[in-house]
Amino acid sequence: MVAAVQLAALLLALLLALWRLAWRPRVVARSFARQGIRGPPYTFLAGSLPEAKRLLIDGRRRAPPLDAGCHDIIPVLLPQFQRWVADYGKTFLFWIGPIPSVFSTDLQLIKQVLTDRTGLYQKDFMIPVLKLLFGNGVILINGDDWKRHRKVVLPAFNHEKIKSMSAVTAEVTKRMMLQWRVQIHGSGDEQQAAAEIDMIHAFNDLTGKINGRVAFGTSHQEIEEVIALMREMQKLATAAMLDAPILWGSQDIKPAVGRLMSVSSRYLPTRRNLHVRRLNKQLRSKIMSIMQARLATKKGGDDSASSKCGGGRGGACGDDLLGLLLEAWTPQQQQLGKNGETLTTDEVIDECKTFFAAGQETTATLLVWAMFLLAVHPHWQDKVREEVLREFCSGDDGDEVPNADVLAKLKLLYMVLLETSRLYPPIVYIQRRAASDVVLGGIKVPKGTIISIPIGMLHRDRDVWGPDADEFNPMRFEHGVTKAANDPKALLSFSLGPRVCTGQSFGIVEVQVVMAMILRNFSFSLSPKYVHKPKYLLSLTPKLGMPLILRNLVDE
Repeated sequence: MVAAVQLAALLLALLLALWRLAWRPRVVARSFARQGIRGPPYTFLAGSLPEAKRLLIDGRRRAPPLDAGCHDIIPVLLPQFQRWVADYGKTFLFWIGPIPSVFSTDLQLIKQVLTDRTGLYQKDFMIPVLKLLFGNGVILINGDDWKRHRKVVLPAFNHEKIKSMSAVTAEVTKRMMLQWRVQIHGSGDEQQAAAEIDMIHAFNDLTGKINGRVAFGTSHQEIEEVIALMREMQKLATAAMLDAPILWGSQDIKPAVGRLMSVSSRYLPTRRNLHVRRLNKQLRSKIMSIMQARLATKKGGDDSASSKCGGGRGGACGDDLLGLLLEAWTPQQQQLGKNGETLTTDEVIDECKTFFAAGQETTATLLVWAMFLLAVHPHWQDKVREEVLREFCSGDDGDEVPNADVLAKLKLLYMVLLETSRLYPPIVYIQRRAASDVVLGGIKVPKGTIISIPIGMLHRDRDVWGPDADEFNPMRFEHGVTKAANDPKALLSFSLGPRVCTGQSFGIVEVQVVMAMILRNFSFSLSPKYVHKPKYLLSLTPKLGMPLILRNLVDE
């Protein structure tokens, strides 16, 4: 009897596997085909991977070496998707293993997804280590939990908070520039007075320190340890992205069977997975220690630390992100309920991780590409520097902090940053998952389907951005973002709609402050060693570094 039950269960499991891996993909593909949506054929287990691999290798083999002045990087980054668009149109169906994915460069369809407020199109990340890195915070969660987290996190990015964050940014940037001056003077070439500096290393270090200070303040000795653990997690997440089935854009392309094994191995106790879990445990312990230490320092004359932290926004817990989160975490607040604006201990930790990981990587990337573009287009570097020197005045030491009034006058700098985020968006590719059967752009889409949104390709659509879509032209933003293209919502660098990046304002101000201070103090050009090979893993970054030659303007 027991054997019969076990056999029946095994047969049922096999039937379910066959349905999911063989029959259902055929049914789904036929349904889309009847609606005029086609794509690369489904291969058992591997989905569209075999053809994607072939197109990726062939596309990169055929693509000529990129000149530094060439910004048409899609043939190098996503040649498989570029080919499929040519073969099947702006919207097509492909397969991530047995999971259907609708890929589209139709801006109207994409806007329907991103501006939806009903929760039909949910955030979805297929790689577990990313959730450990970013935390299950406001970026990843969905539904009512997202609304609750957003209410708590959003005040961290109001005008007054951003002003205090700007002061931190300027302070850390001054230290970085001091190191640059030491390198320049120690280069041994007094006539040239220049030094080669890799912007990737410099800006990753800079934004790590800034985000660590903004998130946790400066009063606890374990903050540097938290930053070090977060960086180690980022390295492991980058390694995991090399096995990602969704982009197939890594340099390490494995056979289909090997790739499928690597996908499942993310859930097994492999050496890397165990290392990730150990790091995550250490990281959570460190953040918890900082939280407890912050509460302990606020006891004062009160009987409990929590009563001091529940006194309103910007209260006794401090003005940094952790201080605001602690106000929604303390036992007193959780007992009061406060209209659902409370966070659990795990949620506070996750939000700290989210702010650091997401903000640090994307901000550093935007800085790297902004410096690259101004190095490649020196006439624009001169124009923006002239604006900075004109508006950023007071004193002679060249180290003043650009305040909000100064930043508002740096129109050309802002235009350059917008154009940088268009041509080299930190996040090239995002996705959503249909939470139920939906009708998208007139197409019936079954529950569980992934909606693939190639931001990098949408930003180069000539029908939207004009015939110079692949060229660096900050003047397209002369009259603002909404008038830069044929559609007022064409710029998707920070996403769109209700799930737009919460820290967008801080990120832009952070980059403005750093760039203004650098332009006032240094000139820079591209090193002859630079090789223009962008790659996309956690963010869009130069594959072989970003070496620039810096010269000190203050001493000239």
